[in-house]
Amino acid sequence: MNQREVEAEHVKELLGRAVDTVRAPGSRGSEAVFAQASRVRLRRRAAATGVAAAAVAAGLVLGPGLLSDGQGVRVAGAPTAGDFTTRAGKFEKLLPAGTGKISEVSLMRLVKQVPKAPLRKPVGPYDGDYAVHRDGGVGYISVTLATRKEAQAKSGGKGIEDPCKDAPKDGRVGCTSQKLSNGNLLGIWQEGEADAGSYPTWGPTFSAVLKLTDGRVLHVRDTGGFLGKGQLGPLLKTPPLTRDQLHKLILNPKLLP
Repeated sequence: MNQREVEAEHVKELLGRAVDTVRAPGSRGSEAVFAQASRVRLRRRAAATGVAAAAVAAGLVLGPGLLSDGQGVRVAGAPTAGDFTTRAGKFEKLLPAGTGKISEVSLMRLVKQVPKAPLRKPVGPYDGDYAVHRDGGVGYISVTLATRKEAQAKSGGKGIEDPCKDAPKDGRVGCTSQKLSNGNLLGIWQEGEADAGSYPTWGPTFSAVLKLTDGRVLHVRDTGGFLGKGQLGPLLKTPPLTRDQLHKLILNPKLLP
């Protein structure tokens, strides 16, 4: 053995002697100390496993960001009143008083019942789906900001067109459009009833689209909820927001980066 190995063996021997002299209160020796430490490790490991399992189960009703950067709200079925530190809490501050309690969810995961369904990368600060808990029912408000490239691909490169151009043939009811002073184009309508037997069954729904002069498109959907697998509660009798309230929300500059 070289000098370093000799010194290492000597230190190891001294440490072994020191451990043998350790006495925990009421214990018989080093065996009790190590047994107690082992029990602590097992309890911590079990607790961590339980947290991980709960996180996976919560994946069905949590919106983007919670598991990665903590921007989502806890669980859709249990919103926390007055919690304005999460993204859902901040979004609630943009809504009229009395709208309901807000929590962030993923409608794609709820409707399809696929906890790991891929989520669209947010473009705007409030992109995502929000459950609205009110009067024993659950509705939803969804915000989506499309990039210029995404909008052009969807429209076939047609650019800004009247959102009510094809209404009501396309199922949009009471569609109205408005050209704003800054050149943006706003459209609001009520979605028609779906065919019988379609899944899921959606409640009363308003939709609004804001076509920006730079090519981006902001869409806000305001629905009274849905019935089917994954539903979080009964339908609301009306959408969470009135038509006028939806008009005001989509024009809020805070929805844009």
